[in-house]
Amino acid sequence: MMSFSYTHKRAHKKFAKGKQQAPSLTSFRTLSKALFVSSMLLTLTSYWVSPSWLLQADINPVVQLFGVAMVIIGYFNLQRSFSNLGENYSPLFEAYLPLELVTKGAYSMIRHPIYLYNLFVSFGLAVSSMSALVLINAVIGLLFILRAIHIEERYLANHFSQYSDYTQKTWRMIPYLF
Repeated sequence: MMSFSYTHKRAHKKFAKGKQQAPSLTSFRTLSKALFVSSMLLTLTSYWVSPSWLLQADINPVVQLFGVAMVIIGYFNLQRSFSNLGENYSPLFEAYLPLELVTKGAYSMIRHPIYLYNLFVSFGLAVSSMSALVLINAVIGLLFILRAIHIEERYLANHFSQYSDYTQKTWRMIPYLF
């Protein structure tokens, strides 16, 4: 479902229509797909078999359910964040300046909810699979997202005069922490 949602959003570069291109992490285009697909496949594999190459910790069903809950929470909040963002969405590896600064919904408290909820999904897969390989994928994704946030906040501040005030009222991703 999540993969279909992203594919639909990115189809025919609909996100780019009428927008000016912004600095982005083009190197993450293929890597993000590979990380997501491999994490999904490794996680599904971990549910049925436990080969040594998965580098799994001891399976605890409660911990696995917690990971699944993280994925579900991440997915549904991603959908809400996409809805709040509307036509202003563009992927971090092919960014375009948004038409307006969105400050409603999740964006009223945090500036990067899509990144946050993608991390919920990524780390939820790692927790539910208990696989070090899936965790490595999630950490790589986190590093790219942190870099993207730095780039994105710089061009948003240059493009929207009210962005500085917005940053004073919101958190980057995690309220009261970051």
